[in-house]
Amino acid sequence: MLKKIIFIISSIILVLSCEDSNNQNCELYEDRGNLISYELISEFTEGAFKILIEDYYGFDASQFNIQNSVKVYKVIYESLGTDGKPTQLSGAIYVPQLDKNQSLPILKTSHYTITKREAVASVSPNVSPQSILGSMQGYFSIYADGIGYGESKTQASYVNKQASAIAGVDLLRASKEFACENDIQLNEQIFTTGYSAGGYGTMAFHQVIDEEYSDEFTITANAPLAGPYALDQMAKRIFGDNIYSQPYYLGFALWGYVLATGDNEALNRWVNPNYRNPILTMYNGEYSGEQINNALNDTMSVLLDSQFLSDFLGDGELDFKQYLKDNSFVYGDWKPNAPIHFMHGADDETVFHFLMKVGVDGLEANGSKNIQSTSYPGDHSSAAAACMINSIEWFNTMKQ
Repeated sequence: MLKKIIFIISSIILVLSCEDSNNQNCELYEDRGNLISYELISEFTEGAFKILIEDYYGFDASQFNIQNSVKVYKVIYESLGTDGKPTQLSGAIYVPQLDKNQSLPILKTSHYTITKREAVASVSPNVSPQSILGSMQGYFSIYADGIGYGESKTQASYVNKQASAIAGVDLLRASKEFACENDIQLNEQIFTTGYSAGGYGTMAFHQVIDEEYSDEFTITANAPLAGPYALDQMAKRIFGDNIYSQPYYLGFALWGYVLATGDNEALNRWVNPNYRNPILTMYNGEYSGEQINNALNDTMSVLLDSQFLSDFLGDGELDFKQYLKDNSFVYGDWKPNAPIHFMHGADDETVFHFLMKVGVDGLEANGSKNIQSTSYPGDHSSAAAACMINSIEWFNTMKQ
C-alpha cells in the first residue's frame, strides 16, 4: 500500500513538473527578446482583404491569392535603445488562420521611412502591405515598430545598422515565444524584406543575423526594395545634384548621426542657422515628413553650410564619411549565403536607382553567388506596389 501511495505521489509530482516544464519552455528569453505582453488588435477576413487591397492600397484584388483570414496582435518585448541600454519596444504579429495544422515560415518586414510615432503596425496594421500580403498567403508575419515608434518614446533612429537590426532580432525572438504560447507551429524558414528605409532595414537585419546570430537564426531569402545600400554614395549624389525633393530624409540621416555618435556640434557645422532647429526638434514623433519638408529647403546650398558641402564633396569630413560607410552594406567582407533579390523603380530619384547596382556589385565582389536584381517602371512611389507584390511572389517559390 505504501509503495502504491508513493507511486501515486511520484506520478502527480511528475505530471506537475511536466506542466511546469511546458510552461517554462515558452519562456525562451530572459532579457532581450523576452515577450512582455500581447493583445489582439485587428482581424482581416477575405472580404476585408479585398476592400483593403483595392480601396487602401490601390491594387487589383483579383491578382492575389487570398488564402487565409488573419489576426493581428500588438506585442511588447524587451530590447535595446540607441544608447545600448535595455528598453521596451513594440511591434505587430500577423497570424494566418489556417484550416489545418501546418508549420509556418516567418516573414519579417522592415518599415519604410516614417516620422510620426503612431504610423506603425502595432497601431495601424494596414501600414505594412507586405505583412498583409504575406500573412494572407500563409506567412507568420512580424513587423518591428523600432526605436522611437509605438511604445518607444525615445528619439527615433534612422539608417543606423545596429539600431535597425536589433529591434528586428529581438522581435524575432519574442515572436517565437508568442508562437509557443499560442500553439503555432513555425518551420525554420525566415524571409526578410522591406521598402525604402525598409530596404536598408532588411539588409541590416540580414547582415547582423549572419555576423552575430548565425548560431540562433538562418535567413532563407532576402528581398531588399529601393533601399540606400551605400549611404556615402547617396549623400554624394544628393549634395552634387544640389536639389533634393525630400529633404526630410536628409535631415533625418543627419540627426541619426548625432543620435548615434553624440556629436552634438555636428549640426552647427553642417546646417545653416535657419534650419538647425527643425532638424533638432521635428523628429520627435509628432510631425509628418511633409511638415518637416516644409520647414527645410530642397536646395542643398541653401540648407547646408557651404564649407561642409565643399569638404564632403572633396577630401574632408572623414569621420562622417566613415560613419556612413560603416552603416552601409557594400564595404567590408560580408558574404551572405542566402539568396538576395534587389528590386527598384527604374526612375527613382528619391532613393536613387543606381544604388541597387552598387548593392549587387558590392556583394558579388565579396563572393556572394545568389544575387539578382529587377527594375520596375516608375519612381520611388509608383514602383512600390510592383516591388512589394513581386517580393512575396518570389518568396512563394521557396516557401515550404
